[in-house]
Amino acid sequence: MKNLVWSRRFSPVLLTYFIDTFGLAIVYPILTPIFLKPQIHLLESATLFERTFLLALLIASFPLAQAIGAPLIGEFSDRIGRKKVFTWTISIGIIGYLLTAFGIHFKELVLMWLGRVITGFFAGNLTLCLSAVADITHTNKERIRNFGWIAVLGGLGFILAILVGGSLSNPDLVMFFRPETPFFLTAFLSFVNLGLLLKYFEESHATKPQEKIEFKKALKNIRSAIQYKDVRTLYIVFFLFMLCWITSMQYLSTYLIDIFDVSANMITLTFVSIGVIWTLANFIINPLLSIVFSASKTFCFGLIVLSTFLFLTLIPNQPFFLFLIYFFIASLAAALCWTNGLATVSWNASELIQGRVLGVNQAIAVLATILGSLIGGVIAGLNVRLLYCFTASSALLGALLLFIRAFEIKKRS
Repeated sequence: MKNLVWSRRFSPVLLTYFIDTFGLAIVYPILTPIFLKPQIHLLESATLFERTFLLALLIASFPLAQAIGAPLIGEFSDRIGRKKVFTWTISIGIIGYLLTAFGIHFKELVLMWLGRVITGFFAGNLTLCLSAVADITHTNKERIRNFGWIAVLGGLGFILAILVGGSLSNPDLVMFFRPETPFFLTAFLSFVNLGLLLKYFEESHATKPQEKIEFKKALKNIRSAIQYKDVRTLYIVFFLFMLCWITSMQYLSTYLIDIFDVSANMITLTFVSIGVIWTLANFIINPLLSIVFSASKTFCFGLIVLSTFLFLTLIPNQPFFLFLIYFFIASLAAALCWTNGLATVSWNASELIQGRVLGVNQAIAVLATILGSLIGGVIAGLNVRLLYCFTASSALLGALLLFIRAFEIKKRS
């Protein structure tokens, strides 16, 4: 199925990925003001340290829950089918968004936390989207292009989340806009998506209905996926890539403020620009590269370029040159790495265990995000420039591991 984007029966899967990315990113312009602006009165008697600590826990609850949910959701979808698991994850995800919205409205921290945990756990259906794409693609080049379309939607979801989240949560623009409004919108979009999924999506994965679902067995299968020899090195490389890119993104604001003293509006424009480059790279450049290069070669080359230009960010003493290097080169390379890294992992696993393998990969990516936040905080506290040496080195190590893996495969053949 080559015209993936234009397929009506597959559009709910693409919309699911878009909404999940939107729901993940939409918190960035919303939660920080809620916790730190005294006029909102969420934590009236709390100190600044207590506010920032609770904010960190709330933000971290989503990826932590996702790291647990992604491999389990992927495993169960391999056994009972994508559509059933999609139905459950989207339905319960709607409840999570509503809990978050009501928690903000009533200033109930427990409701907010519970909502983010639920949406995080069931945002593991990002894995289902990737698995469903893998189900209907049967060549490496086709898989690269279709994962590229997924990445395009992820980029658009990120851009719109930043813009919509900041706008719909601002009562100065429209009097009935509130910080909870974007979460009600996301719940509504998820509800529409659920209806489209039930009507149009056709099961894409062959299942074994007679096989009993056992939680303990699912955990064993996940462990076997981590130990799966053909993709074990690829897991490590993808972990290093995510550690590199997400950490450098998370502390880019710190770098811009500390080194160049840029404004808040400039920082917002920076992240929107990165999202645009990410989208265009997968919309235009990735399909062209897939004609000539395999996913693993593009992944390796992308890591080398990413590492090189992250090192080069240490040289410019003018914001324009940093933006040129980071936006148009490093962001482009990272976009290609993400798409082709996923395609490489997927292509090296059996069609029967796509959900399991991609679920583990998603969990590894989330763990890299969490670990990157912790390591990045320590390194940035010492020297923010040193942080970019660390991230560039992570990408370079990933490229080296891919070289070694390719050499070993060639030697065995």
